[in-house]
Amino acid sequence: MVRKIAKLALLEMTSSKDTSLDWQKAASALLVAIGSRLPDLMMDEAFLQLGGNAISVSAVVQTLSEFALAAASQFAPRVKGVLSRVLPRLGGVKDTQRQVYASAFKSWCWAISQYYEDFPSALPLDSDTIAFLHSAFELFLRSWVGSRELKVRVAVIEALGQMVPLISRMLLKTALPRFLPSILSMYRREKENPLPVTQSLHILLETALKPFAGVLLLDFQGVIVVVNTLLPMSNVQSKCRNSCDAGLVLKNLNEVLRCLLTIGTAFPDDFFTFLINRITSKEEAIRLGTMSVFKHLLPRLSGVWAERKSQLVDAVKVALHEQDLITCKALSELIIAMASTGWVEGSSGEVFVEFLVQQCAINDKEMDHYKVEEAAIKKAIGLQSSEAIKTELNLGVISPSDLHWMCDTALILLASTLPDIEPVLWPFLLRLLVPARYTWAVATVSKCISDISRQMLTNGRVIDVDYTSRPDIPKPEELLARLLVMLQNPVGKEKLADRILTVLFYLRTLYPKAVGLLWEDEIPKLKAYISDLDDLKADSWQQSTWDDMIIHLLAESLDVIRSTEWTISLGNAFAGQYDLYVGDQEHSALLHRCLGMLLQKVDDRSYIQEKISVMYKRADICDVTNRLGLAMGMGLVAAAHLDTVLEKLKKILESQNRNRFQRFLSIFTDQGNKPDVDDVYAALALMYGYAATYAPSTVIEARIHALVGTNMLAGLLDVRTAAAKQSVITAIDLLGQAVIRAGANGRCFILNKRDELLDYILKLMAGENSSIDDPELLETQILALNACITLVSVEPKLTVMTRNLVLEATLTFITLPTEPVSTINSLISKLTVLLRAIVVTSGEDGRSRADQLQHLLKSLDPYVSSSTIWQRSRACTAVLELLQEFQSHCSSGSCSFRCPGSCAHFRPMASRIQSSSGGALLLPSRESLNLGERLMVYIPRCADISSGIRKLSAQILDVFFSIALILPDPVGSTNPEYKQSSYAALSALEELIAVTNWDSVSENDDAVLFHIVEYVSNLLLAEELVAALRGCVGAICDKVRSSSLGAIRAVAQLLSKTGQELSDLDITRITQSLVSASGIVGDRIMRQEVLSALCCLAQHTHAHLVFSELLAAAEKDIMNKDVSRFRGGWPIQEAFIVIAQHELLASAFLDYVISVLNQAPLFKDSSESSDQLDLSLRILNQLPQAGLIALAAFFRKSVVGRRAIEHRYAGVLCALLLQFGSYHGISTFDMQPLRNSVKTFEDFCDCIGDKDMGKILAQDGEQLLAGEKWTAVVGQIANCVSAVRPKEVENICSLLLPVLKRTSSFQREVAVAVLSEYVHCCHRDSTLLNLLVVSLSSHIGDESPVVRRLCVKGLVEIPKEEMPNYSSQLLSVIIASIEDAEVVVALTAVQGLTMVLEAATEGTVSPFLLNLCVRLRSLQIHQNMSIRAAAFGALGHLTRFEEGSQHELFLEQVHACLPRLVFHMYDEALPVRQSCKATLKNILSLLDVEATCSLNAARTFISDRRLDYDEFLKDFTRHLSQRFLDRMGNYIASAIQGFDSPWPMIQANAAYFAACLLSQLVDQRLLTLYLPQIVSSLVRMASSSLSSTVRATSARSLSVLLNSIH
Repeated sequence: MVRKIAKLALLEMTSSKDTSLDWQKAASALLVAIGSRLPDLMMDEAFLQLGGNAISVSAVVQTLSEFALAAASQFAPRVKGVLSRVLPRLGGVKDTQRQVYASAFKSWCWAISQYYEDFPSALPLDSDTIAFLHSAFELFLRSWVGSRELKVRVAVIEALGQMVPLISRMLLKTALPRFLPSILSMYRREKENPLPVTQSLHILLETALKPFAGVLLLDFQGVIVVVNTLLPMSNVQSKCRNSCDAGLVLKNLNEVLRCLLTIGTAFPDDFFTFLINRITSKEEAIRLGTMSVFKHLLPRLSGVWAERKSQLVDAVKVALHEQDLITCKALSELIIAMASTGWVEGSSGEVFVEFLVQQCAINDKEMDHYKVEEAAIKKAIGLQSSEAIKTELNLGVISPSDLHWMCDTALILLASTLPDIEPVLWPFLLRLLVPARYTWAVATVSKCISDISRQMLTNGRVIDVDYTSRPDIPKPEELLARLLVMLQNPVGKEKLADRILTVLFYLRTLYPKAVGLLWEDEIPKLKAYISDLDDLKADSWQQSTWDDMIIHLLAESLDVIRSTEWTISLGNAFAGQYDLYVGDQEHSALLHRCLGMLLQKVDDRSYIQEKISVMYKRADICDVTNRLGLAMGMGLVAAAHLDTVLEKLKKILESQNRNRFQRFLSIFTDQGNKPDVDDVYAALALMYGYAATYAPSTVIEARIHALVGTNMLAGLLDVRTAAAKQSVITAIDLLGQAVIRAGANGRCFILNKRDELLDYILKLMAGENSSIDDPELLETQILALNACITLVSVEPKLTVMTRNLVLEATLTFITLPTEPVSTINSLISKLTVLLRAIVVTSGEDGRSRADQLQHLLKSLDPYVSSSTIWQRSRACTAVLELLQEFQSHCSSGSCSFRCPGSCAHFRPMASRIQSSSGGALLLPSRESLNLGERLMVYIPRCADISSGIRKLSAQILDVFFSIALILPDPVGSTNPEYKQSSYAALSALEELIAVTNWDSVSENDDAVLFHIVEYVSNLLLAEELVAALRGCVGAICDKVRSSSLGAIRAVAQLLSKTGQELSDLDITRITQSLVSASGIVGDRIMRQEVLSALCCLAQHTHAHLVFSELLAAAEKDIMNKDVSRFRGGWPIQEAFIVIAQHELLASAFLDYVISVLNQAPLFKDSSESSDQLDLSLRILNQLPQAGLIALAAFFRKSVVGRRAIEHRYAGVLCALLLQFGSYHGISTFDMQPLRNSVKTFEDFCDCIGDKDMGKILAQDGEQLLAGEKWTAVVGQIANCVSAVRPKEVENICSLLLPVLKRTSSFQREVAVAVLSEYVHCCHRDSTLLNLLVVSLSSHIGDESPVVRRLCVKGLVEIPKEEMPNYSSQLLSVIIASIEDAEVVVALTAVQGLTMVLEAATEGTVSPFLLNLCVRLRSLQIHQNMSIRAAAFGALGHLTRFEEGSQHELFLEQVHACLPRLVFHMYDEALPVRQSCKATLKNILSLLDVEATCSLNAARTFISDRRLDYDEFLKDFTRHLSQRFLDRMGNYIASAIQGFDSPWPMIQANAAYFAACLLSQLVDQRLLTLYLPQIVSSLVRMASSSLSSTVRATSARSLSVLLNSIH
C-alpha cells in the first residue's frame, strides 16, 4: 500500500512541467514523510524516476533535497546511490534547471556534514563517493559558476561552499586560484542579498586557514584581496546598505565579521598592521569598515594585540578630528570597545572621554536642522515619508539624536559598571560641566559624576579634588554657579534638573560644611517637587515657582555660609558665566536673578555697582524673558540697596532720553548692535516696577518721588511695540501695588499722580492700527485692566471725569468677539473686577456708592439689551457681580477682590466709616435703587433665548430686592405685613432660582417667568409698580423676540391684579366661532387669547362636544389642506396644545383622544377584514391621525400635560403601539401615517423622560416598523417600559389581552410582542403569569407565524423560579413547535428548549427524553447554522436527565450522535463548533471515558486550528477504541455516512476520524470488514472531490492508515 502511495505521489509530482503547484509540493512532502519511516522504499521509487525525462528528474532531485534537509541521518548513508545516478546527468542539465541541482548538492553536502557531526564515529565517505563529489566540484567550478543566471551562480557558490569541507585539501588547494576569485566576483553582481556568498566564503576561509600539519592553504598575501573586498562591507552604516533589508544586512555583516575574525586569528600581527594603516583612510567605506572590524576583534584579540595598544590609541586620536556623523558614531563605538578592554587610560583616555561628551552635547537645534535637511532631500527626490522603507533598525545615515543617545548611554554605563575607568573620569568630568559647548551634555556628565561619587562613598573614599595637581578643574564656586542656573528647566531632556540636584548632593563635601548640612535637607525636597513628570508638563505647572525655589536655595546657602569672600567669589563666578548663555534667554534670566540675590547679601557698594552694570550690559533686553529676568534681578538688589539701583536706573534713563527728532533720525541711521529704544524703555520700566516691588515698604513713601514723580513714565509713552507697552503697564501696576502694600503696613498716603498714571494706561492699551482680536493687543488690555484695578484702589478717590474716561475706554470690551476664548474670558473677568473696584473705592458714603452703582448700571444697559447674545451675557454677569459687591458692603463691608478681613483696598473707605457719626447715614435709601426702572430692564432677560442669561437675570432681581430689604424704607411706607410677605416672596424667588434646571427650561415656558413676576409683584411697592408699568415700553420693544413676549406676559400678569372675567356662549356655535377666529388672527399673542377663551368654554360646558368639534375640524383640514403650510401655524394644533396644558381640561381631553384612537376604524368603511386584497383603493380614515396630533399636544413640556400622561400611561402607550400595527399593514403604499405615529411616539418618550425608549425609534423609526422585524422593535419598547415602570406592566397586559381576539393580525402581533416580553417580569405576580401562559399557549396555533414564534419566545422566558411549575406544559409546546414549517418558529423552539431544560426536573423531562433526542438528531444536520448549534447544545443539556428507566435507551441515542458531534466540532460555523465542544464535555462525563479531564483541558480540544483538531481526533479515537470496542462498528458506519455530508468540512472530518479509528483497531475482523471500504472511499475523495480541503484531508488520512500498517 505504501509503495502504491509513493508511486502515486511521484506520478502526481512529475505529471506537470510547472514545479510550483501546490499538489506537487504536497506530493513531495508525502514522499519525505514516507522516506522518514521507510527510506529504502522511497529511495527505490525515486531512483526509478531518475531515469526519466529532465522534468521528472528535476522534481525528484528537489524532493531528495528536501529529504536530505529533513532526515540527514537517513539520507547520508544512501548518498552514494543518489550521486551515482544524478552525476551522469549533470552534463546535460539545462541552465534553467541548474539552480535546482545546485541547491540539491548544497543540501546533500550539508546533510553529510551534519551526519558526521551527529555521529562522529561513523565510517568516513568511501573513495567512490569522494570521487563523485570531486567530479561535481570540478564541474560546478569549471562551467556552472559562470552561468548567465544570477540565481544559478548564487546557488552554485552555495553548493561549492558546502562541498569544501568534504573534498580533499589537494583538490581545494588547486581550486583556490579559481574558486576564491569566483566568490569575490559575486559581490559585484549580487548586491541585493550577498549573504549566501559570504557564508560560502566563511566556510572556505575556515577550511583553508585551518592548520594541517602546520601548513595553511593561504598566506596573508593571498587573503589581502579578501580583506579588501570585505572591509567596506564590515560596517552597517555603509551607504550601500540603504536599499537592503535590515535582517539580511545584519546577517551578512555578522558573516563578514566572522570571516575577518578567521583571518585575524590566523594572521594577528599582519592583520593589525594592515588595519592600522587604513583607520585614517580617505575612503569613507574603508575607514568605517576598519573601525568596525577593530570594534569587533578587539575584545577577542586584545591579548594578542596588547603590545600594540599605543599604535591604536594614536591612530584613533588622529581620527578624532572627523566631524561627519557616521565617522563619529564609528569612533564612539570603537572608543567604547577600547574602554571595555582597558585600553582607555591616562591623558589619552581623557581625550576619548571628551570626544564622547562632545557627541552627548549635540543640541536640539542640530537635530532639528538635520531633520529639515533630510525632509528636503526626500522631497527633492520625490520620496514621501509614507513610502520610506520601514525596518526594525535604522540602517541609513545616523541622525544626531541617535548619536547623542548612543554616547549618552555608553558614558553612563562606563561610569557605573567599569571601576577601572574611574581614574580617567574623576575629576576630569568636572571640567566638562562648565564649557558652553558642552551645555547639552550637562545631564549626562552629571549622571556620570553622581554614579562615580556613589561608588566612591560606597568604597569609603572621600569625594575631594586636588586643585594643586589639577588646576584645570573648575572651583566649587564656578560649579555651583553653573549648576544652579542649569536647574532652570525641570522638564529638560534626560531629567536634567534631577541629575543636577543629585550631583550637587554628592559634591556637597567640596563646599563649607554648613552648606552641606543645608543641602542634605533641601535638595531631597526639591527632587521630590519635580519627581512627577506628568505634573511638570501639566497646565498647572508654574515655572516662576520653580525659579523662586532655586533663588531661595541660593539665598539660604549664602545665609549659612556667612563668608563675604566666598560670596564675592561666587558672584564673580556668576558674572563670568554670562557668555555660557548667549542666546539662551531662560537661563540668562535666571542668572540675572541669581546674581541679584547674591548682591542683596553683599555690602560693598562699589562691587554692587560693578555687578549691576555687568547685569545690564550682558542682558539681552530685546528679549521679553531676558528683560523680565533682568528687572527681577535688579529688584532683588533693590531689596537691600534701593538707592544704588535707582541711581543706576537714572543714569540709564538719562543716556536714552532723546527728543523726538533724534528718535526719528535713528530710523535712517545705522544703530549697530544697540538695542531698540522701545526695548530699553521697556526694560527701564520693568526695573523701576520691580525695584518698587522688592523694596521695603518702609522706604516706599520716601522714594515715591524718585519712582513716580520724575515724569519718568511720561517719557516711556512713545513706545510702539506691544511687548514694550506691556512692560510699561506692568511697571505702573507694580508701582501701584507697592503703594498699596506700603499703606497696609503703615500710614496710607495719597498717590497724587494716580489720575495721570491712569491716563498713561488708557493711552497705552488703545490699539492704534491693530485688529480688535489681535492677541498682543488683547494681552496688553488685560494687563492694563489689572493696572487700572490697582490704581482705582489707592487714594485719592476717582473724579467723575476720570471715571467716565475709564468706563468709555473699557466698557467697549464687552463687544469683543468670543475668540480666543481663554483670553477674552480673562479680559471680561478683569473688566468686571474693575467695575467692582470703582463701586467700592469711589464713593464717600452709601449714597455716593449707590449713585456710582446707578451710573455703572445705566452704562451697561445698552449691552444688557443688545441683540448679540454674548454681549447680553457679559453685561448681565457684570451687573450681577456689581450688585453682589454692593450688597456685601451694605451688609458687612468687604473687599472687592474677595480679600478676607480688613485689607488695603478697603482701608480708605473704612477710615471714612469710622469718621461718620452714625451707621444709618452710611446706607442709601431704597429710593436710590430705582427699582421700578431697573425691573423693566431685566425682566425681558428672564425670557431670553439663552438659559444662562435667564438665570442671571433672575439672580439680578433677587439681589436687587435683597438690597432693597436691607435699605431703609421711604418715609411713611413702613408696614410690618408687607415686610413679612416680602421676605416670603424673596425666599420663594431664591428657591425658584436654585431648583430650576435652566438648561431644560425653554424661553417660551411661562411657568418660571410667571413665578418670577408673581414674586416680584409682591416685593414691589405701589409707587415702584407704577414706575415699572410706565417704563415698560423699552421692555416690550426688546430686540430679542422671546424677551419681548416675556415682557408682554409680565405686564399682563402685573395688570391682572385688577381682575377680568370672560362670559360663556352656546357650545357648538362658540366652538366653531372660536376655531374660525383663531385661524383669522395673525398675531400670535391674540391667537393665544382666543384659544384661552376656548379653554374656558370647554371648562364650563360639556367638554366632549368641544373636543369632538376640534377633532372633526382637524380631520377636515388634514383631508383637504396641507396643514404643515399654514401661515403663522395651524390654529387647530395650537388649540390642542392649549387644552392639553389646561389644568382642568387636560385629563378629560386625553381620555377622549385615547378612545378615538382605539375605536376609530382604519378605513372609512368599518370593515378591516384582510380579505380585501387591494388596500390602496380603500379610503383611509383620517380621524386617528387627528387624534395623534391631539395626543402629541400633551407631550409638550408642560406640567399639566405630563401629569395627565403619567396617570394614563398604559392607555397612551397601548394606543400608540396598536397604531403601529394598524399602519404597518398599509406601509407598503402609504408611509406617512406610520411616520406620523412614530413622531408622536418620540414626543411621548420625550414627555415622560424615557430617553432609552425614545432612542429605539430615533433613527429611521418608520423604516424599522415597516420592516420584517418590526415586532422586535415593539418588544424593545415593552422591555423599556418594564424596566422603567414595572408597575404599569399589569395595566398594559390587561389592555392588550383582549386584542389577541381581534381579527387584525397586525394588532394581534403587536399584542403578543408585548405580552411575550412581560412573561419574565411576572416572578412576583403568579396570577398574571398564569394568565399570560394560558393565553400564549392557546394561541400557539395562530395562523400568523409571527404570533406563533412570539408565543414560544414568551413561554420559554418564564422566570426560573416558576419554570418547574410549567416545564411539562412548555415541553409539550416545544415538541409541537420544534418541527414547525417556519424556520424562525423552529429555531425559537429549539433555542428555548435549553432554557427549559436548565430549570426542569428529571421527572418532568423523562417522558419526553427519547422524543426530544430523536427530533434533535434530525435538526443536527439542518442547513440553518443557528438551529444546528442549538440542537447540539440541547443534547448536552439532556445528559442531566440520563438517570432513570430510560438510561440505556438514552445512551444508545448518545452513541448514535457521538460521531456526528465530533465531526461538527470543526464545523465551518463558529457557534456550532463551540456548542459541540460544550456538549462533548457533558457526554464524555456521562460515558465515563478515561482521561476525560485531560481531553477537555487539552490544547487540541480548545484550539480552533486544523492541526490541533486532527491531533484531538487521534487522542479521542484512541480512547474510544479502548473504552467502546464493541461500538466501533457503529462509529465507523457513522463516519461512512459523514462522507456524504453536504458540507465539505464535515466530509473531511469524517474521513480523518475514520482513518484514526481504523488505525486504533486491534480487531482484525472489523479491520478486514471496513478497511477496503474506507480506503476506497478515501482514494475516491482524494482524487475526485471538488473541495481542496477534502482532497488534502483524505490524503493525510491515507498517510495515517499507511503509517499504522505494520
